[in-house]
Amino acid sequence: MQNPGIPGSPAVHLFYHPDLTDSETLRQISLGLEEQGVPCRTILCADIDNALALAHQAAQHSALRTGIGVSASGDTVLTHAQYPADRPLRHCPPASGYARLRNLGANAGQLVKVIPFSEAL
Repeated sequence: MQNPGIPGSPAVHLFYHPDLTDSETLRQISLGLEEQGVPCRTILCADIDNALALAHQAAQHSALRTGIGVSASGDTVLTHAQYPADRPLRHCPPASGYARLRNLGANAGQLVKVIPFSEAL
């Protein structure tokens, strides 16, 4: 894993496995966060390939306490540092479309801003 403790502005951390073959997945999640005006820091994490574990680690390292994890298969999870480590707040299975992934990113931004989630498409 790259050093997530890099100084900078607070951001939602997005930990992803290096074998992820679809960079558009990361792009759509980032665009959803951007729509909410919340910064995203993408961080390569080679030592874990479980979306929920990646998301939990991301949330623990984020100053905003919000994390997203994407496994090599494209499984995607959103969570918060105070949420139970064994349950996701939002989950997109590998076959999810880009609109749903973008919505997950937007929901991450809404979590940070403490406003209700929007429904997934």
